[in-house]
Amino acid sequence: MKRSTGCLAGLGLLILVSLVYGGISFYGGKWIDRYQQPWAYSTSEPILVGQWQCQFKDPDGVAKTLSLTIGEPTTDDERWDKAFSKRKRRSRTNKRAFDGMAEVSSRLGREPYEIWGSVTEDDMHQLNQVEFRSTLDKGLPKPNFFINLTKNGHWDNNALLFTLVFSYRRPDGSSFWSSDNPRFNREIPVRLARQ
Repeated sequence: MKRSTGCLAGLGLLILVSLVYGGISFYGGKWIDRYQQPWAYSTSEPILVGQWQCQFKDPDGVAKTLSLTIGEPTTDDERWDKAFSKRKRRSRTNKRAFDGMAEVSSRLGREPYEIWGSVTEDDMHQLNQVEFRSTLDKGLPKPNFFINLTKNGHWDNNALLFTLVFSYRRPDGSSFWSSDNPRFNREIPVRLARQ
């Protein structure tokens, strides 16, 4: 009888220690991230993470809407899984990196993208180049300017500013560029508003 009581007490202690360790790992990691990644986790200032939107005209003059979603580098679900997992997963080493999704819509159709980029080390309100990768298997039915990347990025409370750089895509998904045509070198500055 005493032996089974001791086993139950030991099992209960092991469960309690696991819960305490997992809780400390979860909340401790979140607390550290608020200082290492204030652009993503600050509770006292605006953050880059969230939804942004703007209207612009591409180099052909087609009116388009850009909707952008920048996700948290580590979600609470991922943080809980990591806290209670026996295997230690490698965490992202670049504490300035982010990723997300974007969509451009126009009379030509919808262009879905995956995006990734980073904030600068010196000023986390400045953005390094943000890359756009189309997730369409094929291009739109008409030749079209797709977003390739951004440059000159900056964000503050409710505005995200950068310059769009394009690549021209044919319906089969291949890219085309002509040095004789100035519209292929046109870059469009945009101002996105927080949604």
